[in-house]
Amino acid sequence: MVISKRYAEEIIENLRSVVHEDINFMTPDGYIIASSDKSRIGDYHEGATIVARTNKLLIIDKHNQYEGTKKGINLPICIEQNVVAIIGITGEANDILQFSNVIVKMSEILIKEHLLNIQKQFKRENNRVILELITKGKVRTELITYKMNELGYDAGDFGFFLVCDLSHFDSKNIELSNMIYNSIEKRVNYKDLVARFQSKFYILTQQKDYNKLIKKIEPIKNYVENKYKVSMTIGISESINSVHKFSSAFLQADTVVELGVNKGSGKIKQFDPSSLEFLFHGFSSYITKDFSNSVLEDIDDKDKTDIKAMISSYIRNNGSITKASEELFIHKNTFQYRLNKIWEKTGYNPRNLEDLIILYIALELDSKKMYSNK
Repeated sequence: MVISKRYAEEIIENLRSVVHEDINFMTPDGYIIASSDKSRIGDYHEGATIVARTNKLLIIDKHNQYEGTKKGINLPICIEQNVVAIIGITGEANDILQFSNVIVKMSEILIKEHLLNIQKQFKRENNRVILELITKGKVRTELITYKMNELGYDAGDFGFFLVCDLSHFDSKNIELSNMIYNSIEKRVNYKDLVARFQSKFYILTQQKDYNKLIKKIEPIKNYVENKYKVSMTIGISESINSVHKFSSAFLQADTVVELGVNKGSGKIKQFDPSSLEFLFHGFSSYITKDFSNSVLEDIDDKDKTDIKAMISSYIRNNGSITKASEELFIHKNTFQYRLNKIWEKTGYNPRNLEDLIILYIALELDSKKMYSNK
């Protein structure tokens, strides 16, 4: 195990709170890589090699007793019974020995913490690589399976793909991003894959029961929103039954959060292939623009919003003017008047089923067009 010079310096700074003598951090091959005495950094220290070989405390009674040494004590720092570093403290041995156990324990704790951080970063980077392979969509599934197997994952263990889209969130705020990342990561299953891409977090989860997944993800969403004052919209794919479905599952989940009706809504919603919203989302911008413009020509955005509210309510209530007017809190005569105004403005009569369908589709496509232009 190699400990970086920068982290060795951090360990020395922490140890200085216990011991006020000069402290050296040395490698098992005998080189000082960090020291409170800057002049000794890079020097060879024969005493460190003796400690590394014997795994025992070494007291040095006088300067230059061994090559490159000064009077003091030298302690082995072990991780899993292997000497990974040697801490040397300059001074009178009797004055320093009382702190030796504290120094060893502190050093081991700090190094273990460093190891855990390295492992966390390694795991995150590998998760990111796998999720990038999936989201590119053109990568062979054999490569994804191979990479998963290499890291101890079974591609058949995953059940859903989630895209968590944050709004009211500065993706350039690295500190905030890491805090949110930590909050999500420690609350999902350890074998779930999590990665951040700008304002989105991707999760490939091993949970295969949808209801249990919702019970798991809702508290995570609430915690992140309340603690960090952001809004989280979550799109969930259909159930995944094969590695071949990974890429399409990502597209499904991402489509959910990118829909104009869902974008920034703070909802949790699963992809529904039977929904017209998702069908319209798949249309090209040319189809969207041409169709909606031909039906809604010369209608301004405010009128479109009002018309959509009317049409949606009319459809939800199966053409009942009484129920639709009650839902919108207006008199039924007012509702009928507005239906006539829609006919007058667009040339399509909402009371006619064919015209009603055309109006509904045009309004939905226009919503998609307005969103894509933002």
